[in-house]
Amino acid sequence: MRPRTRFSALAATLVVGVAGLAIAQQGTPHRPVLHEDFPSTEKAEPQTPMIGGKGSAAHGAPASNPAAFTAGDKVLPHPAMEATPGEGPKGEPVLGGGGFAADRETEMKSDYNTEADPTLHYASVFNPDVLPFKRMSALDGIGDDYTLRIAHGVIGEIPVGGTTDKTRDRFWGSMLVELKPGQDVPLPSVAPDMRVLSYEIKPPVKLRFEKDGADNFYVRTDDPRASGTYRLVFLSDADAGYFAPELPAHHMTPRQVAAATPPELRPVIPPAVQRQAMATLGHLGIDDGMELGVAFNKLVGYFRAFAAKPAPPQTGDVYRDLCDSQAGVCRHRAFAFMITANALGIPTRFVTNEAHAFVEVWFPERGWQRIDLGGAALKLEVTGADDKTLHRPRAEDPFAKPDAYKNNYTQLEGDIKGLSSRQIADKHKSLDQSPPSGAFGPGGKGGGGGSGAGGAGEGTGDRILPDPNLPAAQIDPQKPTPRLLVTQSQASAYRGDALHVEGRVDVNGKGLPDHRVDIFLAPAGSGGARSKPLGNAVTGPDGSFRVDLQVPGTVELATYEIWLSSPDDATYNGALSTE
Repeated sequence: MRPRTRFSALAATLVVGVAGLAIAQQGTPHRPVLHEDFPSTEKAEPQTPMIGGKGSAAHGAPASNPAAFTAGDKVLPHPAMEATPGEGPKGEPVLGGGGFAADRETEMKSDYNTEADPTLHYASVFNPDVLPFKRMSALDGIGDDYTLRIAHGVIGEIPVGGTTDKTRDRFWGSMLVELKPGQDVPLPSVAPDMRVLSYEIKPPVKLRFEKDGADNFYVRTDDPRASGTYRLVFLSDADAGYFAPELPAHHMTPRQVAAATPPELRPVIPPAVQRQAMATLGHLGIDDGMELGVAFNKLVGYFRAFAAKPAPPQTGDVYRDLCDSQAGVCRHRAFAFMITANALGIPTRFVTNEAHAFVEVWFPERGWQRIDLGGAALKLEVTGADDKTLHRPRAEDPFAKPDAYKNNYTQLEGDIKGLSSRQIADKHKSLDQSPPSGAFGPGGKGGGGGSGAGGAGEGTGDRILPDPNLPAAQIDPQKPTPRLLVTQSQASAYRGDALHVEGRVDVNGKGLPDHRVDIFLAPAGSGGARSKPLGNAVTGPDGSFRVDLQVPGTVELATYEIWLSSPDDATYNGALSTE
């Protein structure tokens, strides 16, 4: 929509010339060569654009990584391709070499160390980072003695490649791997259905990506020449619904969930364990004929209310002791919840990494859902998260949240080292203040892409557009209106090439930090009519931004004006650029 006060266009113009198109086609060495095809106008579904390219695919990989992509209001560039442990983040684990953050648990027995953990250490390998919910080990089986294990351990290859869409969130993965021919190396993941869209590895070598029946991921090479430490950078995506759990749209009971569960996901519980779990369900007043929302909320609320406190008296039944006392930290909660939920007929897994344990539950219509039960630690120390953004799901967790759950490290509360105050503040913003990481559609919700910086995306959602033919936007007199300025830009650019734009956002005479700016092209002299989205940027601490944007390959050869806009949010009115 257009604000009531009409602003004139900026003098900065873009001239797209025929010669530029010819040079771009020839791939002159002195100009950047783009490796992504321009999107077809005939695609039925909007595709999430990437920025540029990073070179040809390594030894048979189906596609090279893009130069960057957008996640909400952030532009996430391709991670650096350092190849040795000393060049990456301090303390970075080497997958395949064993040790901190590199080992995969294949079974787990609960313990009685139920008091708060002193210090947890977490290694960041994804961007946006799902901290502290990286999936390193997923266990889906239960033994007679309550030992959790991988019940479906057969490993199968997964394809590499594909095109993401608005239902999925994207992530960079960057990690060191110790490769030997024919050896499966455990690989962390962001979700059970994570797809690897493209990858690069230094030194170059052909890879296979795999996973087992519990959706633990692996990487391997069969190249007999491969040996040593490699830097692996891959682009992945995952179902956005996994990070924003919900119940099925249709009212169901746990009994109906069990009946709708595919055979390969149906819980198998030893009879003695089932009896103890049914006793817990009886204590909570839950049965499989109840409405699912009521039963599941009771279940989540009970295990989120566990407290870190001295171990209960040991009766010889660790599950019974933990449930009856509600004592324990994240691993105790997730362990006991998994057993109880499976007994109710809801497929549930125990998932862990070096710092945290949580669960995944499966619902019809929804698939796997991440459910955090909280934890307790005196301190969380994060490595490798510098300059990264933290993943923002598309909806808040709707389930019961006791006070003990709200004030812990999984909610980024307490003593947390290795994250900046800005990263934490970004994560704590409500969805009406800042879009989710997969913002694509109207209002920044319901989609997995967005018009990437440097891409000509559609779906402008709640953005204010320059077109003077659109209705005027309402201005709230109780909120300030930012002032948007282009401070520098190129005078000309080529189709398919990068256009450099710099600008500033002020409010009440001061630079406005961390504010989203949408950038448009409109034919010169049109007053903003027929504008095309070019990309977006986010202002820095002083209110300024600098960004390189890809000129769409389908843009007509003409002279254009650069327009800036920023969306309305809970704090500020939307605005258009001024002279």
